[in-house]
Parts: sequence; C-alpha cells; structure tokens
Amino acid sequence: MKRTIILSTGIFLLFLSNAFPQEVKNEPFRKNQIGIQFNPYINDQFFDFLYINTISSLRYGHRITKNITTGLEFACSFPVNIGSGQNFQDFNYFSYRIGPVARYSILAERRVQLFSEVSPYFAHYYKESTSSTDPSPIISGKFGYYAAPGLSIYSKNKRISFDLFYKFSNIRFINGKKYVFSYKVNFNF
Repeated sequence: MKRTIILSTGIFLLFLSNAFPQEVKNEPFRKNQIGIQFNPYINDQFFDFLYINTISSLRYGHRITKNITTGLEFACSFPVNIGSGQNFQDFNYFSYRIGPVARYSILAERRVQLFSEVSPYFAHYYKESTSSTDPSPIISGKFGYYAAPGLSIYSKNKRISFDLFYKFSNIRFINGKKYVFSYKVNFNF
C-alpha cells in the first residue's frame, strides 16, 4: 500500500512539474573571451609635450558558467616620447604585470551586466636614466592584487563587449595612486 502511494505521488509530481513549465532560454553562452586594452594615460607631462604614458593589456578568459569567468592577463606600461630638444624626457621605463583573473557577473543573461573581479599578480618595473652618468637601472618586482567592480556592455549578438571598471590595488598604478578607472574591449567566441 505504501509503495503504491509513493509511486502515485511521484508520477503525479512529474505530471505537475510539466503543467507549470518555466520559460527557459537554452541559448548557449560564449565560453571564450579575448580582452584588449590600449590607452594613453594623459597626465601633467602630456600638456608639457614630453611624453605619454601608454597602458596596454591582453587577457584570455574562459567562462566556466554563465556567471563565472577565469583567465590570465598580461598588462604593461611604457612611455611614448612626443617631445624633443630640452623638453625631451631623461628616462625610459617599462613595467608589466601578469596573473590569473577571476570574475563573477551578475545579470549574465542581459546585455548590460555588473561584475566583480579579482586578480593576484606579479608586477615588474624597470627604469633607466638616459641623462645621468650612473647607468645602473632601477629594477623591482612585487606580488600584488587588485579587486575591481565594473559594468560590461555587450553588443546585440554578444560577440563584442566593453568593460568599464574601477580597480583597487595594494601596488600603485601608473597614475601614482592605488586606484584607477579603466576600460577594456573584449571579443567573445
């Protein structure tokens, strides 16, 4: 008797679950992402026509689920000389950072998504003076991290996305502060 009641209840629940279906889009999501950033950081030296600090990065991301993306990012910064004569800068530098990235997106089905990402990274800095008699460069390497809340805007077919985010780090960025507003363009496939 108990077996019949349990079996009948199970069959009834199966039919009941089909009576109230929820609308589910089985739209496949794009699992891979390549992000590119290339932007000049305009600061006081730009208006003196000395040089422009250039920031670039390349990121590969893989979506584990619709909300979670992991990947690897390489970012670097270097000066582009635009001055000459006495205004010419008297040093060269190159810095880079590399590390894994993890991102959690909210509203992953929408074209406008909120996200939060974190990244532990290794940062390397090299600077040499071109006008000094001391040719020894300044070299440093540190481990750091950043956390960044942000906003992603996707194209209609979700192939291209544009990220706007605000990074907070324990190591100073090119602007000399431990926080910076940034952006990135991504190709999703």
